[in-house]
Amino acid sequence: MNLRSLPVRVLMIALLLVPATAQQFPRLQEENLAGQQVVLPDAASGKVAVLVIGFTHASQKPCEAWAKRLLQDFGSNPAAVAFQLAVIEDAPRFIRGMITSGMKKGLPENQRGTFIPVMHEEAALKTLVGYKAADDAYIVVLDRGGKVVYQTHSAAPDAGYSELRAKLAGLLN
Repeated sequence: MNLRSLPVRVLMIALLLVPATAQQFPRLQEENLAGQQVVLPDAASGKVAVLVIGFTHASQKPCEAWAKRLLQDFGSNPAAVAFQLAVIEDAPRFIRGMITSGMKKGLPENQRGTFIPVMHEEAALKTLVGYKAADDAYIVVLDRGGKVVYQTHSAAPDAGYSELRAKLAGLLN
């Protein structure tokens, strides 16, 4: 054995033995479309949470498609909750009210409590999700303790939904 490679091998083994730490979701304090203050990830505490995040107006359709599938499959499960987050921090302040009003008008009243216009922490969210494609829906799954355990993004749920569904099923059982 080459003694020069021993420290490298020891380091590699040590890194393999250290458990990977899950990322913490950034703390967001916002108002949902029902007019209530919501603090994430606290609002999902004790539940498996799926956050469907959109960063542009064009991401609205992909986000709606992901949210619809999630509601169909997990909407009646009391151990799961899904939130839609529309990140509008970059929008000029004077039009944020109009944007929020338009979102509210287009959403059924029973879904307004889990729909959150996000006006803070956009940079932290983009870093968390590895932001690349502006018009994609970004999906983040939090375990019952608020740690990020899964992420994906796409313009349509068809490609990644089966993997997401399997991950959620494992977390909920």
